[in-house]
Amino acid sequence: MLSRVFRFNDPQTGAPQISDFPDSKPTGDTPLEIRMKHFTEIENFTFLGYTLAHELGGTTPRPIRTVADLQVPDEEFQNFVNTARTATLTDEQLADSVLDVGINWEHFVASNDNELIPDHPLKITDVLMQEKIDSLDIITEAFVREINLRSIEKQTGTGTKTRRGHD
Repeated sequence: MLSRVFRFNDPQTGAPQISDFPDSKPTGDTPLEIRMKHFTEIENFTFLGYTLAHELGGTTPRPIRTVADLQVPDEEFQNFVNTARTATLTDEQLADSVLDVGINWEHFVASNDNELIPDHPLKITDVLMQEKIDSLDIITEAFVREINLRSIEKQTGTGTKTRRGHD
Protein backbone atom coordinates (compact mmCIF):
# COMPACT_ATOMS: atom_id res chain seq x y z
CA MET A 1 0.00 0.00 0.00
CA LEU A 2 1.42 3.37 -0.98
CA SER A 3 -0.93 5.46 1.13
CA ARG A 4 -1.58 5.30 4.86
CA VAL A 5 -5.24 6.19 4.20
CA PHE A 6 -7.04 3.90 1.79
CA ARG A 7 -10.20 2.13 0.71
CA PHE A 8 -10.43 -1.65 0.90
CA ASN A 9 -13.00 -4.42 0.97
CA ASP A 10 -13.70 -6.00 4.35
CA PRO A 11 -12.37 -9.56 4.10
CA GLN A 12 -15.34 -11.03 6.02
CA THR A 13 -18.21 -9.24 4.28
CA GLY A 14 -16.73 -7.86 1.06
CA ALA A 15 -18.11 -4.43 2.00
CA PRO A 16 -16.11 -1.39 0.91
CA GLN A 17 -14.42 0.24 3.91
CA ILE A 18 -12.21 3.23 4.67
CA SER A 19 -9.08 2.54 6.71
CA ASP A 20 -8.69 3.94 10.19
CA PHE A 21 -6.91 7.27 10.25
CA PRO A 22 -3.25 6.73 11.21
CA ASP A 23 -2.34 7.44 14.84
CA SER A 24 1.31 8.04 14.04
CA LYS A 25 2.76 11.01 12.19
CA PRO A 26 3.81 10.61 8.57
CA THR A 27 7.48 10.54 7.65
CA GLY A 28 9.32 13.65 6.58
CA ASP A 29 12.61 15.50 6.72
CA THR A 30 11.23 18.63 8.38
CA PRO A 31 8.40 19.40 10.82
CA LEU A 32 6.59 21.39 8.12
CA GLU A 33 6.83 18.52 5.61
CA ILE A 34 5.38 16.15 8.20
CA ARG A 35 2.53 18.57 8.93
CA MET A 36 1.80 19.05 5.21
CA LYS A 37 1.65 15.29 4.64
CA HIS A 38 -0.69 15.07 7.64
CA PHE A 39 -3.21 17.48 6.18
CA THR A 40 -3.00 15.68 2.84
CA GLU A 41 -3.95 12.48 4.69
CA ILE A 42 -6.85 14.34 6.32
CA GLU A 43 -8.07 15.43 2.88
CA ASN A 44 -7.76 11.90 1.46
CA PHE A 45 -9.52 10.33 4.46
CA THR A 46 -12.36 12.84 4.23
CA PHE A 47 -12.81 12.43 0.50
CA LEU A 48 -12.75 8.63 0.65
CA GLY A 49 -15.44 8.69 3.36
CA TYR A 50 -17.50 11.20 1.39
CA THR A 51 -17.29 9.10 -1.78
CA LEU A 52 -18.22 5.83 -0.08
CA ALA A 53 -21.19 7.40 1.71
CA HIS A 54 -22.54 8.75 -1.60
CA GLU A 55 -22.09 5.34 -3.22
CA LEU A 56 -24.17 3.68 -0.49
CA GLY A 57 -27.24 5.53 -1.75
CA GLY A 58 -29.47 5.03 1.30
CA THR A 59 -32.32 7.54 1.27
CA THR A 60 -33.90 6.85 4.66
CA PRO A 61 -32.54 9.09 7.45
CA ARG A 62 -30.76 7.08 10.14
CA PRO A 63 -29.03 7.97 13.41
CA ILE A 64 -25.25 8.45 13.60
CA ARG A 65 -24.55 5.66 16.07
CA THR A 66 -20.83 6.38 16.36
CA VAL A 67 -21.42 9.71 18.10
CA ALA A 68 -23.69 8.29 20.82
CA ASP A 69 -20.98 8.44 23.51
CA LEU A 70 -18.52 10.72 21.75
CA GLN A 71 -16.70 13.32 23.82
CA VAL A 72 -14.49 16.04 22.32
CA PRO A 73 -12.32 18.61 24.11
CA ASP A 74 -13.79 21.77 22.55
CA GLU A 75 -17.13 23.07 23.87
CA GLU A 76 -18.36 24.41 20.52
CA PHE A 77 -17.72 21.09 18.81
CA GLN A 78 -19.13 19.13 21.75
CA ASN A 79 -22.37 21.04 21.18
CA PHE A 80 -22.18 19.95 17.52
CA VAL A 81 -21.72 16.32 18.66
CA ASN A 82 -24.68 16.68 21.03
CA THR A 83 -26.82 17.85 18.10
CA ALA A 84 -25.49 15.02 15.91
CA ARG A 85 -26.60 12.51 18.56
CA THR A 86 -30.24 13.38 17.90
CA ALA A 87 -29.91 13.80 14.12
CA THR A 88 -30.96 11.26 11.54
CA LEU A 89 -29.18 11.53 8.19
CA THR A 90 -29.44 9.83 4.84
CA ASP A 91 -26.21 8.44 3.43
CA GLU A 92 -25.87 11.52 1.21
CA GLN A 93 -26.40 13.85 4.17
CA LEU A 94 -23.78 11.90 6.13
CA ALA A 95 -21.43 12.24 3.15
CA ASP A 96 -21.95 16.00 3.08
CA SER A 97 -21.42 16.17 6.85
CA VAL A 98 -18.13 14.23 6.77
CA LEU A 99 -16.95 16.49 3.96
CA ASP A 100 -17.83 19.63 5.94
CA VAL A 101 -16.21 18.50 9.19
CA GLY A 102 -13.22 16.91 7.48
CA ILE A 103 -12.46 19.99 5.37
CA ASN A 104 -12.69 22.10 8.51
CA TRP A 105 -10.23 19.72 10.21
CA GLU A 106 -7.85 19.99 7.26
CA HIS A 107 -8.11 23.80 7.12
CA PHE A 108 -7.67 24.21 10.87
CA VAL A 109 -4.47 22.16 10.62
CA ALA A 110 -3.19 23.87 7.46
CA SER A 111 -3.85 27.43 8.65
CA ASN A 112 -1.79 27.04 11.82
CA ASP A 113 1.54 25.91 10.37
CA ASN A 114 3.23 28.95 11.91
CA GLU A 115 2.40 27.62 15.39
CA LEU A 116 3.62 24.05 14.97
CA ILE A 117 5.75 22.57 17.73
CA PRO A 118 8.97 21.37 15.98
CA ASP A 119 9.33 18.24 18.14
CA HIS A 120 5.61 17.44 17.69
CA PRO A 121 4.67 18.84 14.23
CA LEU A 122 1.06 17.62 14.41
CA LYS A 123 0.49 19.84 17.45
CA ILE A 124 0.44 23.64 17.77
CA THR A 125 1.26 26.02 20.60
CA ASP A 126 -2.28 27.50 20.75
CA VAL A 127 -3.96 25.09 23.19
CA LEU A 128 -7.53 26.23 22.48
CA MET A 129 -7.07 25.94 18.72
CA GLN A 130 -5.45 22.52 19.21
CA GLU A 131 -8.59 21.42 21.09
CA LYS A 132 -10.67 22.46 18.08
CA ILE A 133 -8.37 20.53 15.73
CA ASP A 134 -8.52 17.45 17.96
CA SER A 135 -12.31 17.72 18.14
CA LEU A 136 -12.68 17.90 14.36
CA ASP A 137 -10.37 14.87 14.08
CA ILE A 138 -12.48 12.84 16.52
CA ILE A 139 -15.77 13.81 14.83
CA THR A 140 -14.51 13.07 11.30
CA GLU A 141 -13.23 9.66 12.36
CA ALA A 142 -16.59 8.90 14.04
CA PHE A 143 -18.49 9.85 10.88
CA VAL A 144 -16.27 7.60 8.75
CA ARG A 145 -16.83 4.73 11.20
CA GLU A 146 -20.59 5.24 10.71
CA ILE A 147 -20.12 5.15 6.94
CA ASN A 148 -18.16 1.90 7.30
CA LEU A 149 -20.96 0.40 9.44
CA ARG A 150 -23.58 1.40 6.89
CA SER A 151 -21.48 -0.13 4.11
CA ILE A 152 -21.29 -3.46 5.93
CA GLU A 153 -25.04 -3.35 6.59
CA LYS A 154 -25.74 -2.69 2.92
CA GLN A 155 -23.43 -5.53 1.85
CA THR A 156 -24.84 -8.05 4.32
CA GLY A 157 -28.47 -6.91 4.33
CA THR A 158 -28.41 -6.26 8.08
CA GLY A 159 -29.50 -3.14 9.93
CA THR A 160 -32.75 -1.26 9.67
CA LYS A 161 -35.16 -3.12 7.41
CA THR A 162 -37.18 -0.02 6.51
CA ARG A 163 -34.36 1.73 4.65
CA ARG A 164 -34.84 2.53 1.02
CA GLY A 165 -31.95 2.33 -1.37
CA HIS A 166 -30.18 -0.34 0.67
CA ASP A 167 -32.31 -3.33 -0.30
